[in-house]
Amino acid sequence: MSRRHIQQAEAPGHDSFLDVVANLVGIMIILIIVVGVATKKAIVEAGVTTANSAADTDDTGSTAAGQPQVADLSELQSTAAALVADIAQTDMRLQRDKIEIAYRQTEREKLLASLSVARKVIEQQREQLNDEEKSHFDLARQLDSAAAELRDLSAARESARRSQTPAGIIDHLPTPMAKTVFGKEIHFRLNQGRIVQVPWDELVEKLKADAPRKAPRLRDSATITETLGPVSGFWMKYTLRLSTETANVRGATVREQRVLFDHFVMIPVSEEIGEPMREALQPGSEFNASLQHLNPDRTTVTVWVYPDSFNAYRELKQYLFGRGFLCAARPLPTDHPLGGSPNGSRSSAQ
Repeated sequence: MSRRHIQQAEAPGHDSFLDVVANLVGIMIILIIVVGVATKKAIVEAGVTTANSAADTDDTGSTAAGQPQVADLSELQSTAAALVADIAQTDMRLQRDKIEIAYRQTEREKLLASLSVARKVIEQQREQLNDEEKSHFDLARQLDSAAAELRDLSAARESARRSQTPAGIIDHLPTPMAKTVFGKEIHFRLNQGRIVQVPWDELVEKLKADAPRKAPRLRDSATITETLGPVSGFWMKYTLRLSTETANVRGATVREQRVLFDHFVMIPVSEEIGEPMREALQPGSEFNASLQHLNPDRTTVTVWVYPDSFNAYRELKQYLFGRGFLCAARPLPTDHPLGGSPNGSRSSAQ
């Protein structure tokens, strides 16, 4: 019974509430002073306005401003009356707060008195115990105190957990130093979230075989453009050009004409070609079939990616990293075909 009284008596006091009330009383006093100063200023301005109106009165006794000045004076009087009413209401609130403070102070004194009595009763009961019982009694008090503290901590933790904003998870993909690709390279096109293998090597081999046969046509034109394919859903358009070089050999000018490869582009037969990314990463897809017989240690996956598929590329790169493949990105502007030329650059894989 005494222990229950102690737990009630040891509840948080009202000191914080009294401090808040005292601060509110101070703020209200400051507001009363500010309102009084504003009222005095309004009355003074009203007097000045009345004096100016009297000075502007003509010989017939009528004012120069007329009816608007009377309206301004009435408005000032209404403002002054409203300020007086606000002061009265503030004073009433102060009186109510004083009564509330006195009531809370009385409650606090009663609680402190009850706490003092409970402590004396506990000490008297403790003195009647033997040493072993005192030890058990003290341990029980410590256990109750620790249990109360544990409940407070659990409540605070639960409150913090409920108010905590869920943390965003950012997947970290290790990015090693990029290196230029010189070994086997397999190419893919990623556009509109769809991925398809580009028959790069096949079309380049066809280019090497077809270009010498078409070179004689450069006698009638400085450049020619030819089309190959389609192969696995892609056309290739390549351009040859005639280059004329001059050299001084033993005092004579010698002109030499050479056929040079200019560039090529690969054009898909349809923009809907390829698999959606989610399907491509599933077992049994065409994408996985194209990687099945490749050695990750000797093969680099080059992805020609368009702006609308950058997010899909990050997912693809993470997938390839899990399978051990190096990945090289070749970003392209929208509607720009993929291709190559002698002046182009090699892929850089990571």
